[in-house]
Amino acid sequence: MGKHTHAFTVDEANVIITEIKPVLGGLMEAYKDGELDIIRKQSRWLIKLSHRLGFSINTRLGIVHFPTLYKGNYDALLCYRFSEPRVMYWHWVDSAVRMRIRDVNLFGSKGIKNKEAD
Repeated sequence: MGKHTHAFTVDEANVIITEIKPVLGGLMEAYKDGELDIIRKQSRWLIKLSHRLGFSINTRLGIVHFPTLYKGNYDALLCYRFSEPRVMYWHWVDSAVRMRIRDVNLFGSKGIKNKEAD
């Protein structure tokens, strides 16, 4: 994965999710209803925010990725899907969303908790 300026913790990712979830929900409805003007405006806002804060978002699918550290490297992504109550999954950078692992407890304030990262 490319150079990042910030490694997100689960708590930080969840704060962002709490803030964007209402907009993302409106966007998911707009996709269902084919409301192109709302889709353009809300997608543009979410994408600009994601670039500014350093996460990635697929506005069509409602999936948000937050780069995080694994053994000191950006090898993992915290992963949120719109229907979920909070960030509960992660996956390797080079794996698909369908390969998500449900154990974000592995990630501490600086990424994964292990001897190599301490």
